Order: sequence, then C-alpha cells, then structure tokens
Amino acid sequence: MLALFVVLASISLVVLITIKIYKGRLLKELPRKLPKNIDISLKKVHLTETRDGEKKWDLVADMADYEKGKEVTHLKGVRLTIAAGKSTGDISLTAKEADYHNVSRDVTLDGGVVAKTESGMEITTDRVKYVAERAVIVSAGKVRFTDGKLTLEGVGMELTPQTRDFKILSAVTASFLPGAAK
Repeated sequence: MLALFVVLASISLVVLITIKIYKGRLLKELPRKLPKNIDISLKKVHLTETRDGEKKWDLVADMADYEKGKEVTHLKGVRLTIAAGKSTGDISLTAKEADYHNVSRDVTLDGGVVAKTESGMEITTDRVKYVAERAVIVSAGKVRFTDGKLTLEGVGMELTPQTRDFKILSAVTASFLPGAAK
C-alpha cells in the first residue's frame, strides 16, 4: 500500500511539473495583445525606398505597429539611413521612436535623435522629420551640430542630405576649438 502511494505521488508530481512547464512555454509564445487601433504588429522591420533604381533610404526598426485608419506605422528602436551620394556619404539617424507616414513616405523620428555621417558630423535633437517629397531633414526644436572643431547650437534646422546644405534657423551660437582634432 505504501509503495502504491509513493508511485501515485511520484506520477502526480511529474504530471504537475509537466503541466507547469507547458503552460509557461505557452504564455511565452503568445503574442502581446494589440490595441484596438493597431491592425498589424511586426518585429524586426526593414524598409527600403528606391526610385529609378536608386536607393533613397533604409529604415530599420525593432518593432512596427501599423494603424490602417491613419495610414501610419509606429516604430520603436529606429535607424533611418538616407543615401546622400558618393561625394557626401550617407546620413544615419537613430531614435527611440518614429512614425512612418505611408502615403507621404515622411518619417518623424522622436526621442533622443542622433544623426551621424561617415565623415564624423553629428546632429542631436529631440525630434526631426524627414520630408520625402523635398528629401530634407527638418526640426523645430533645439539642435546641436558638431563637426570636428566646430559646434553650433540653435533652434530649428534644415538639412539637405544630397548637398549637405545645413541651416540653423534661430538663436544660433557657435564654438570653434582651434586645438581640437578633426
């Protein structure tokens, strides 16, 4: 009788442990519940825009939520690389979040935006917008631009990646460090 009790208790324990492990795996595999306004959610997204066989930009994100009603894709963990040509080099922007506007193809990057070029130029701001029709990067907020010995700060900016034309729109201050290395 005691042996039968030990065997049944052992079998019950094995079954209980198996059920707990199975439920744990099942819960890990279930996708997160989407908000009502989100139609599709994807992880690890990579978009590329090309025109006339020429790459315009690459957009990579850790996560994307598509909202069909507004034709907007909300992105997290974003890197936007704008092809600027061989003479000027690509510009890579990173941000915590972004909105890709599906109709206009504009991208609004938000949260600790950092733009860098292969030559070492860097722009930091809280929010920028890549306006696809004009192929420019604009910001209305505070901006900090550094390129070697030169640092510019101000409010508002416009950058044309193809030509590297850069404007700070107001409240501009400049610092030049003659001893700094480029």
